[in-house]
Amino acid sequence: MDGGFTPSEQRGGPRSVARVLDLVARLAAVPEGLTLAALASAMGAPKTSLLGLLRGLAAEGYAVQQEARWRLGPEAVGLARAILSAAGDGDLTAAARPSLESLASAVGETAMLAVLAPDRRAMVYADKVESRTALRFAATVGDARPIHCTASGRVMLAFLPPPWPAEFLRTARLTALSPTSVTDRRALRRIVAETREQGFAVTLGEATEGVAGLAAPIFGARGEVVAAIVLAGPIARVEPRLPLLSRRVREAAAQISRRLGHRPS
Repeated sequence: MDGGFTPSEQRGGPRSVARVLDLVARLAAVPEGLTLAALASAMGAPKTSLLGLLRGLAAEGYAVQQEARWRLGPEAVGLARAILSAAGDGDLTAAARPSLESLASAVGETAMLAVLAPDRRAMVYADKVESRTALRFAATVGDARPIHCTASGRVMLAFLPPPWPAEFLRTARLTALSPTSVTDRRALRRIVAETREQGFAVTLGEATEGVAGLAAPIFGARGEVVAAIVLAGPIARVEPRLPLLSRRVREAAAQISRRLGHRPS
């Protein structure tokens, strides 16, 4: 890592701009704030140099210091909202569309955006890009699917905050839609825990016989899960490629999350 700033950086050159953006991104990723020492360590830069940048940001309202921690200021938040509005990325479907298209094209399977229904009883497809192969999963925007036996529903159960996931797992009717649908509550709780640990969910013929589904969570700017990206196709084609496809789905979910303003710490 670079241990200091070059003369061009100190004069406000291109690398100086990159440093400022890096600094803002690191503050955005940690809402509770970071100390000057932590920032200097993470960025490999002298504290004195970073302090000058932070003070410049603070003077314009883009950073604030509270109890030895630096956080983003109100001007940074306003700028972020303006950028999202101008780009159209405040809209979930607009943010997801490029990743749906690239994912479906790259792997040859149907990619979908799924959101939790308002009554929290089903997952609803908000957008789709279908595979171009003759044998494919054909989705319809607006279709609803059960939470307990879909990959997207299990993502919601794994990543939404309490108390809803626990209440659902305790009280929901777990109706079998196929011979392989999981209807045992203990087994479903284990699957949800595994989903949370690995960052994605997989179903094999549970909601629709012969169809495999993979899903990963999409997070909003505040770190809350807002949707899931889903990849679906014939089991015979999907199952042998699970390691590759699960990685691709997680990458696409991370891309969409970033467009929505999510910056993981």
